[in-house]
Amino acid sequence: MAPRQFTALLLTLSSLSLLLISPARSLTCTSQTFTNNHLYAKCADLPTLTAYLHWTYDPSNSSLSVAFIAPPAQPAGWVAWALNPTGTGMVGAQALVAFKESNGSLTVQTYNITSYGSIAQSKIAYKVSGASAEYSGGVTKMFATLALPVGTKSVNQVWQVGPSVTNGVPDKHAFQPANLNAKGVLDLVSGGGSGAPAPAPEASAPAPVAGGGPGPSGGTGSSPSGASRVGNGSLGFLMFLFLASFIVCF
Repeated sequence: MAPRQFTALLLTLSSLSLLLISPARSLTCTSQTFTNNHLYAKCADLPTLTAYLHWTYDPSNSSLSVAFIAPPAQPAGWVAWALNPTGTGMVGAQALVAFKESNGSLTVQTYNITSYGSIAQSKIAYKVSGASAEYSGGVTKMFATLALPVGTKSVNQVWQVGPSVTNGVPDKHAFQPANLNAKGVLDLVSGGGSGAPAPAPEASAPAPVAGGGPGPSGGTGSSPSGASRVGNGSLGFLMFLFLASFIVCF
């Protein structure tokens, strides 16, 4: 192959590979399913700790139903998801924490995080209903519905995982970059910020239930959202360039 032909081929392949890399990657959350096949309206691949969030927000009553998914740092560890009405970090977070009790059953407890010191189970700023959790394949799935202030459109969210629980109290998590960066702003309505729209449900599946409780939800739909897939037009154009490079150079 002549140098000019090789260069054209290399440039075309490079352009194609760039298009296929983030942000065009498919959202993992869109392929996640749950035991009762319930659907949430939106989902997001959170940027750290291999965590995911599914949610349905009903602005008519400001109820937020969530499914949070993450692997604990160790099999006997814990996972947490929180809203912070006063800041963007862990201090001030109103947290839901799921872990195994001494008898092996899963529990979900609420914690008002006031410092980086020891914590104690307590009520939080939001009314919580239907909190539950399940564990399989090294991953914990936590479900709950929270009553938010009227008119809420976006929230500061924080998530975390820890290695162990001692006497029913979650032990400290690691302070690696992945842990320290486990936070973001979530647009409840559009799915912007730390979230992204989930796929539309299949015609045979039940529609998302607004504020429909914490039951597990299916994240699988008929197609991924526009933000999570390669545009057919752009891909076709690059394929045209790929073929044209051979026609011009040979």
